[in-house]
Amino acid sequence: MDMYFFEFKMPGRTLCWDGGSGRIGKPMQRLGGSRVLVVTDKGVRGAGLIDGVIEGIEQAGPRIVGVFDEVPSDPGIATIESCTRLAQELEADALVSIGGGSSIDTAKATLILLCEGGDLRDYEWNEYFASCPVLPHIAIPTTAGTGSEATHVAMITDEGRNRKLMYQGGDLIPSMAVLDPRMTISLPPAMTAATGMDALTHAIEALHSTWHQPITDGLAQQAIGLVDLYLERCFNDGADVFARMNMLLAANMGGVAASNSFIGIVHATAHPLGGLFHIPHGVAVGMMLPYCMEMNLAYEGIPAIYRKVAGAMGLARESDDDEAASRKAVERVRGLVQSLGLPADLKEAGVPADSIQAYIDEVMEDRAMMVTPGNPGRQEVEELISRAYQGRSQPRPPKASHSL
Repeated sequence: MDMYFFEFKMPGRTLCWDGGSGRIGKPMQRLGGSRVLVVTDKGVRGAGLIDGVIEGIEQAGPRIVGVFDEVPSDPGIATIESCTRLAQELEADALVSIGGGSSIDTAKATLILLCEGGDLRDYEWNEYFASCPVLPHIAIPTTAGTGSEATHVAMITDEGRNRKLMYQGGDLIPSMAVLDPRMTISLPPAMTAATGMDALTHAIEALHSTWHQPITDGLAQQAIGLVDLYLERCFNDGADVFARMNMLLAANMGGVAASNSFIGIVHATAHPLGGLFHIPHGVAVGMMLPYCMEMNLAYEGIPAIYRKVAGAMGLARESDDDEAASRKAVERVRGLVQSLGLPADLKEAGVPADSIQAYIDEVMEDRAMMVTPGNPGRQEVEELISRAYQGRSQPRPPKASHSL
């Protein structure tokens, strides 16, 4: 890396407040929102999580003109088009997204179509610069995973190609994010586990990305430490408000770090697992994370980076060399996957053996490969997927021998 050349996109205003989700009416009013559309999913609406938010907004003056609750677990282009049509019909002048990354990303992508019209595919991957003022958007996460409430990135599925599309640009950062642990208390243990592993993966990928930078390094290490301390607490006791708040913070910081440094091979291997086999994203990244970390240890500089992971987890000792500390980090991640009851390998996750080559084809095409350490080729990826399918650890290499 040059010393230094990078860009860091700052998140919008972040409100960290126990119970704060019911108090956003005045902030919405200050943002200019008077006709607000709520974007969520049926599960969140059915759990009653949007009721207090709506009441708090309307008590301050803005009006809720509608609720779009058709967000699926992997929103596609058709979902965005439906949400956009409703916003236009209701003449909404502001959005509030309440839910996981799917709801928040749906709102972000809707803002693109409200401003630009046309085909959402025209804006994938390239940096998006809005051609008109973007509507105010307040994001309230109900999971501690993606950190999407504070990032400039949205992930949307192209149903026709079974691929994840990335939309990115500073105009997509929500006007305000509200981190309220009360909104995550009802999250079931399995979802807590999967979304928590997503937060951890974002932080680790931000560190080992070839685009990593000092600001994101600091955020990522803090996020890793928080996940290590609090994810299992949330999993074992969903009503632990303090642990829930710290996991929201971890997801927020990990998301900001990864959206600036970009994601790598863990996400490149996870995206097709969602598109082809409908494996939930958090499950996919959590499962693939230790295998990808082991592969990355062969590349020069990565053991020193993973020593930082071990340090954030309180595992590194002065007597450890970088390799030994890194191995501790990998084993801690693998232990987390086991203790959280997540699939340990691709076979256990239900990936058919006869689909492996098609799966590898998709991995090699994923844009996240471009910042992956070592620039691995197909043979290395095939070996990685073989180990991940059979649940085999990678033998310890004699020494790091490749360059980043």
